[in-house]
Amino acid sequence: MTTRIGYLATLSVTAASLALIACSSGSGDSPSTPDAGTPTTPTTDTTPGVWKGTISSTTTGQTSAVVALTGPDGHTVWMSTDGRTWHGQLPTHGGHFDATLTGHMADGDRFPDGTNHGPAVIGVDHHSASATRGRYAGNGDTGTFDMSMSGMWGRPAALATVAGVYTRTTSSGYAMTMSIDAHGQMNGSDTRGCVFSGAVTVPDPRHNLYRMDAQVSACGTLDGHYAGMGALLDASAMQDWMTAMHPLEHGGHSHGGPMMGGGHMGHNTVPTGSANLFMFCIVNDGNAVMDALAR
Repeated sequence: MTTRIGYLATLSVTAASLALIACSSGSGDSPSTPDAGTPTTPTTDTTPGVWKGTISSTTTGQTSAVVALTGPDGHTVWMSTDGRTWHGQLPTHGGHFDATLTGHMADGDRFPDGTNHGPAVIGVDHHSASATRGRYAGNGDTGTFDMSMSGMWGRPAALATVAGVYTRTTSSGYAMTMSIDAHGQMNGSDTRGCVFSGAVTVPDPRHNLYRMDAQVSACGTLDGHYAGMGALLDASAMQDWMTAMHPLEHGGHSHGGPMMGGGHMGHNTVPTGSANLFMFCIVNDGNAVMDALAR
């Protein structure tokens, strides 16, 4: 039950990563009545996309940046800069719904109830093609979230597009490197010895989202099989997120969720550029790993 931003970017998005392990039904608008001969098109807005905004805890008073990646099947992962991750299942359509998520907190940190892993309920009060907002409750914490659809979601996805060598470094000299080849084969390691390998696939070529299947080894409690999602984002548009995510600044744990590292990692480098930052979150039953690497 670890999420370590110092060790393989264990991005634990607690209630916000909307890591919905349990799916929930959504209530949406009724489909419009088409003219004769016109195909029926639902008027409800879809939840898949790349969402970016904030999550605020009414329990702690803290507000953090959050990114949510939701696939065409409704599976979602949320990543916040305060060390929380969520994953789970959302209805693919609807303007108002509830869902149960599974959340992880960064290793060394705890939710208000003292846990670092467990379910939370999110309630979406408003959802449209451009915005989503609502409430969450779980692990002794309550709060709100407010996100907008990123224009980066509309970019086509392809293995040739995402292929490359990606890195993240910190001011203390820590480095993590990941390569993706044109066939989707993924390999990576960091300067502390953690190793991971697996495959990247494209679920929908029309949208900027990639599926990931990975095996982590030589990484202590993070070892195991993971699955999740990533997106190829603009580093320039994500500078606020990268700046706020400070790996392992506070003693032996991370303020911003477990990324591969350990010890006093210093501050992340904050890259610039377009279509050059691969942000991802992979999860299993006990851990969540998040990172953002630039090429």
